[in-house]
Amino acid sequence: MDNLEISPLVVPFVAVPDLRTTPKTTPVVPFNQPGKSKSAWWIGPNWLALLGSLGMAALYGRVALLNLTRGLVGGDTDGYENLWNNYWVHTALFDLNRSPFFTDYLYYPTGISLRFHTLNPLNGLLFWPLWPLLGSIAATNLQFLLSMALTTFCGYLFFKDFTGSSLAAFAGSAVFTFGNDQLLGFYSFGQAEKLAQWWLPLYLWCLFRALPGPQLRPLWWLYLLASVGTLVAMSLTDWQLLMYAVLLSLGYGIYSLFRSARWVILGRLCVVGLGWLALVIFPLLLPMLAEANQNSWLSVSDQAVSHSRTLSQFIEVGSANPGYLVLGIIIAAFCLKLQPAGGWRNLRLPKASTLGLKGTANSFQPVFWLLAGLVAAVLSLGPRLIISDTNPQPTGISLPYAWLYKLPVLSTGRDPERFYLIVMLVVGLFLSLALPEILGRLGGRWWQLAPAVLTGLVLTITLSGYIAEVGQARVDPPNWPPFYSILAQDKEAYSILELPLFTELGRGEDTYEAYQSIHGKARFGGRLARDHKLSNPNNFAKQMTLFRDFYWLTRPNTALELVRPSKAQDIVSAPDYRQWSIPLLNFYNVRYIILYLDAFRPAGPKTLASAQALVRQALGTNVQPVYQDNNMLAYQVPADATAPTELFLDVGSNGWYPPENGSSGPAFRWANLQDYQAAEIIAFNATRSNQLAQVQFNAFSFQQTTSVSVWLNDRPSSTFQLQPAQSQLITLNLTLPPGQHLLKFSTDKLSRPTGNTADNRLLSFGITQLHLLP
Repeated sequence: MDNLEISPLVVPFVAVPDLRTTPKTTPVVPFNQPGKSKSAWWIGPNWLALLGSLGMAALYGRVALLNLTRGLVGGDTDGYENLWNNYWVHTALFDLNRSPFFTDYLYYPTGISLRFHTLNPLNGLLFWPLWPLLGSIAATNLQFLLSMALTTFCGYLFFKDFTGSSLAAFAGSAVFTFGNDQLLGFYSFGQAEKLAQWWLPLYLWCLFRALPGPQLRPLWWLYLLASVGTLVAMSLTDWQLLMYAVLLSLGYGIYSLFRSARWVILGRLCVVGLGWLALVIFPLLLPMLAEANQNSWLSVSDQAVSHSRTLSQFIEVGSANPGYLVLGIIIAAFCLKLQPAGGWRNLRLPKASTLGLKGTANSFQPVFWLLAGLVAAVLSLGPRLIISDTNPQPTGISLPYAWLYKLPVLSTGRDPERFYLIVMLVVGLFLSLALPEILGRLGGRWWQLAPAVLTGLVLTITLSGYIAEVGQARVDPPNWPPFYSILAQDKEAYSILELPLFTELGRGEDTYEAYQSIHGKARFGGRLARDHKLSNPNNFAKQMTLFRDFYWLTRPNTALELVRPSKAQDIVSAPDYRQWSIPLLNFYNVRYIILYLDAFRPAGPKTLASAQALVRQALGTNVQPVYQDNNMLAYQVPADATAPTELFLDVGSNGWYPPENGSSGPAFRWANLQDYQAAEIIAFNATRSNQLAQVQFNAFSFQQTTSVSVWLNDRPSSTFQLQPAQSQLITLNLTLPPGQHLLKFSTDKLSRPTGNTADNRLLSFGITQLHLLP
C-alpha cells in the first residue's frame, strides 16, 4: 500500500502516507497531498479549519459566551476600557467628525492624546456593526471570541503553507493561540492587544507568499500589497504587534543574505517596508515621535522589570508553557528526520528541502525560526533576569532587553513578556511540522481515523489545563446606572463631575469610563493613554482650583495641605468657594456632580462625609440630590451664579514649600525646585474675553544673585533679577484669555542648602504679598 487514502467525508483534511514503503529519496508531505481528492467547498479543509477555530474559541471562551449579555469577562479593568475604545472611535469619526486619536471627553476640558493608548481603532470599526444588533456588552464579548477564532484561523493559513497538512497546521495554530498563558490574562485584565493579535499571522502568511520559494506564485504581487495593507492595519490596532512584525521581517531580511535568492527577498521586503512607511509616516509615525519626544511622562519603560517573564515559567509544569508533550513531539520528529544511515556520529544538519519541510509557498527555514523563537524568549525575560515568579525580585544579571527599552519610542512600552507571543508562534509552527512526521509513521498500522484521534489527544492533553482554568473566569456586570439613561435623552452638550476623581475603588475608573457610552457627556476622570499612574503634568483636575480639592478627597491629606493649608496664612488668599464654586462649575459647563457610593465605601465613612461637605460648600448648604440610589448620588449645579470678580489668584499645585510666617510681616513661601522644575501660581479669568492684568508680589533670593524666569502656560513671559538679602517689588503685565492659566517661576541657579542640619531643604528664591490687579 503506497498511500492510505481517506475519504474527505470521514476525515476531510487528513491523508497519511505509509512511510514504510515511501522511497527515502522522495520528500514526503503527509496528511494533505494536493490533487488526491476533490471535496465540495463547504467541507474543504479551510472551511473546516474555520469552523474548528470558531469551536475552539467558543470552548475556550465559554464563560463569555454563556454570559454574553450579562457582563464582560475581564471587565473589571481593561475589559470596559475596550468597550470605551469602540464607543469613542465610532463617536469621534461619525458623530464628531474628527480624529479618534485625541479625546476631550475624558480628562475634560484639556483632554489627552490617544496615540500611545491601545485604542485598537480598526478592530473597533470592524466589530462595530455588532453594537446595534446585540448591545455593547455582547458585542465586546463577541469581539474577543471572534478575535481568538481569527487568530487560530490565520495561524492555520500560515502554518499550512509550510507543512502542507491542514490537520497539523490547525493543531499547531490551536497551541499557538490557546496554549499561551498570556491569553489567560485577558480574563483578569481584558488586555486589548488580545483583540488584535490575529493580524500578526495574517501578515506573515501574506509576506511569505510574496517571497520567492520553490513554487513561485503568479499573483505574488497581490500578496505583497496585502502585506503592506496588514502592516498598516496593525498600525491601527496595536503597535506592539507591529513591532513584532517589523522585527521578524528585518530578521528574515538579514537571514536571507545567506540564501541564493537574497536580492529578490530583500527587494520585496524593502517594497513592503517602504510602502508601509509611505502610508503611515505623516498621519501616524511622525506625530508619535514628536509626542514621545515632548512628553517625558510617556516613558514607562522603568515598569518593564515588573512586566517580564521569569525563567521558571519556561520550565515549570502547568499553564506557563506549551506543555512537555508538544516539545517532546517536536524533538522526536526532528530526531527521526535527522537519523542518518551511517550512525549518529555522521550526523549533519541537512537542508530544509531534504527534511521534507517544504511548503506550498516557501521553503521552511528551521534555523531562522529557531533563532527567532530563542531571541524572543530572551527578550521576554526583560531587562534583568528574574528566576521565579514565587520570588519576583530581579537579579543583578542584565539581559539584552536592557539595551533596547530606553530607546526613543520603545521607552513608551513596558511589557517585554509579550514577546512570548513570538515564542508560541514558533512552537506552533514546529508542532505543525512535527505532527506529520510522527503520525505519518503510524499510517500503515493504525485505522484510518488514527491521525485525527491522536492529534485531538495531543491538543486535549496540551490545552485542557488552560481550558479548565478559564472556566473560573469572573463576569463583571456593568450595572448601568438608570440616571445615565435619563441623561442620554438630553442631547445638550455639557460635562459631569464624577467623584472620586480617577478612582480605582468601587467599580473602577474603566467602568466609569464605559458609562460614557450611555450618557455621552464629557467627564473629568480618566486613566488611560499611558497615564495609569496619573503622571501627565497637564492633568487639569489635579491642578485646577476647586477641582483639585475634589481630587484629594480619597488621597493623603498631607499633599492637599501644601496647596490648601487649613489654618496658616498664605501668600495669596484662597478663593472663597461659597462665592466661586458655582461660577467655576458653570464656566466649565458642569451640569451634575456625581458621587459613586460604591467607590467611597472602601475609602471609609469620613471620606464620603468630606465629599458631601465639599459639595454643600460648593452648591449651598441646603442642596439636595436630584437622583439617588444604592450606588450613586447626583446633584445638579445651578446655572445662575455670577462671579464675585473677574480675576483671582491661587497657589499652584507644584513647586512650593509650605507657607511660613515671619516674626513681623506677611506670610511667604520658598520655591521648592528640589522636587519640582518650577513653582506655580494659578491665575483665573472668569470672563469670556481676554483681560489685561498685573501680577504684583515681593520676591527675594537666598544667599545668591538669582535670575528668575516667568512662564505663562509654558510660554516665556518675562525675567527679573534678585539680589540676596533684599526684597524686590515685581510687577508682571499679562494678557489672560478666558479660563485658568499657570504662572511658572524657575531659575537656572542651583538651590542651596539652608545650613541647618534640622532643615534639609534646598532654597533659591521666595515670594510674598501676591496680588492680581485688573
